[in-house]
Amino acid sequence: MTTRRRSIFMTAVVVVSALAGASVIAGPAAALGASSAAPFPHSPGTTAETFPVSVIAQPGDAITKNRMKSMTINYGADSNFDGNVKNVSAGDISVFITTESGQRQVGSVKVTTKSNGRVMLEFQNPVRVDAGDRIVARIGNVTNPSTTGDHTISVSTTATNGATDGPVTVGYKVVATDLTFPNQSASQFSANQTVTVSGVVPNAGYVAVFTKTANGSRGKLVGNSEPIVAEYDQRNYTVNLNGKVTESQPLVAVAYYETSGDTQSTRLNSTFDPKQDEPVTNNGVLANATGYVTTVNADGRLTAGNEYDQGARLYFAQGAADTSYRISAVENGSLGKTVEQFETRANGTATVDTSEFGQGQYVITRIDNGSVVSLDNDSTTGIQDDSFFITGQQFTPNTTSAAANGTAGAAGGNGTAGGANASSETNATNGANASTGGNGSAGGNGSAGGNGSNNASGGDSGGSGAGGPGFGVVVAVLAVLGAALIAARKR
Repeated sequence: MTTRRRSIFMTAVVVVSALAGASVIAGPAAALGASSAAPFPHSPGTTAETFPVSVIAQPGDAITKNRMKSMTINYGADSNFDGNVKNVSAGDISVFITTESGQRQVGSVKVTTKSNGRVMLEFQNPVRVDAGDRIVARIGNVTNPSTTGDHTISVSTTATNGATDGPVTVGYKVVATDLTFPNQSASQFSANQTVTVSGVVPNAGYVAVFTKTANGSRGKLVGNSEPIVAEYDQRNYTVNLNGKVTESQPLVAVAYYETSGDTQSTRLNSTFDPKQDEPVTNNGVLANATGYVTTVNADGRLTAGNEYDQGARLYFAQGAADTSYRISAVENGSLGKTVEQFETRANGTATVDTSEFGQGQYVITRIDNGSVVSLDNDSTTGIQDDSFFITGQQFTPNTTSAAANGTAGAAGGNGTAGGANASSETNATNGANASTGGNGSAGGNGSAGGNGSNNASGGDSGGSGAGGPGFGVVVAVLAVLGAALIAARKR
């Protein structure tokens, strides 16, 4: 009796085990596979233009057997999600099925959103999905969480027979854009005037640099970086100012994201447009930084053949690092007396003050070997080919060469300082009819003529110069008449 019971019991165990094994084999092998998710832009508290979320269909999934009827994307499954999906509409949704042979877009989609961060997509026509296919839902108008770091989304699908695959968890990052703009120098005479801005720019876009207005806001655009590849680590970004910054001043760097295209490759082939591309914000705060950019304290760049007014500060950029040079006058086609010596900085540049230079032609040579420095970077180097000139005119702000205001007046009208009344009031020394003025030094009303330097204080009240009807002439005439009268009486 005991042996029989044991036999019946063992048989039952074998049958139950077989049934259990059969039920396991009949079940699905997997339930969707996580792929990727990434908002654009990635910034906290920002409304994403597009937020692609993707999963991969697995063998045995219900949607591979009975087609996909709906898809649920639950941002609120993450307890740290404090963004929202309330503004998402059908126009913000596009769904694609990516296969080994290409990509196709799913037709009309009905969208339902919930306040808890859930977005439900119902396909009007059931969608064929094969194992290994990638399902990509691009969703716009999702407001990112306000906290940076790693976040998750729960994704599930439903087949036409009501069976559900998932949910599966897909991760994404929210990264704040951060810029640092260190104070730096940028020569306005450089062929490639640039500044460097460092920081984290996690979106395909640009770093743009603007002037700073009196109220601290950004003013005129002076340069921007090349398109930035989106990364989460700190890097340096070079911004070409194209010689637009000509004086030392604070500048503002602002991060922008590219608004055209829906893939990084498309955005990287775009160009910056401050009217269309959007500035990046972190929880509503503009991602920007201010730095002070120092330009070269010079009035012009030393170039072969150019003329400069006396006293101009000239930027020399053709030298070797930490090297001594001399500037010599050119006399009868040869090197004459030395007027100045200087040493270049570590970058091979220097600033030359021409205050003590007389009018004439000059050339720069190295002190160590006496070689002439090329100021035009051509194949011919020599005294005549690489010299520059100092005029006899004194440099004034906004005057960079002898052409400005000229040297007119030495033999022409209206004085050495340029036009009539140039540097002081009417009939002043440097004005109209001045001591070296009106109609030239050798002409009428010139330096010895009426209204000359002795009448500088104003008005045409007459003069006492030798050419005018002055007081001395009157006295002389009276004296002659008096002598004649005395002689007549004696007779």
